[in-house]
Amino acid sequence: MNKRDDFSQKTIDRLCERVGGKCSNPNCRRETKGPHSNPQKRVSIGEAAHITAAAEGGPRYNPDLTPEERSSIENGIWLCKSCARMIDSDENQYPAELLYTCYILRHRGMSVRRIL
Repeated sequence: MNKRDDFSQKTIDRLCERVGGKCSNPNCRRETKGPHSNPQKRVSIGEAAHITAAAEGGPRYNPDLTPEERSSIENGIWLCKSCARMIDSDENQYPAELLYTCYILRHRGMSVRRIL
């Protein structure tokens, strides 16, 4: 059984906060959080996706990364669930280098139109 190098809750929260809760795919930018009928809850369709896989056999897995690097904020990107599935379904169209570029630009507040 493979051990996954998952993000901490703090990292997940930071990835979401740094992009204002919107999908980082410049062709989507969907809001990923919203109100729930219970005022104590919220609805989330966002996901902290790994740029390089959290475990061997996953999309874009990089064996050269340490577990700490795999679970770091620099290896994550905030996406809506649809875009997260899309990037993991086609590694050739969404290589790690492309996702890193999107991460860097989005987290610096720059426009990344038509990258993904």
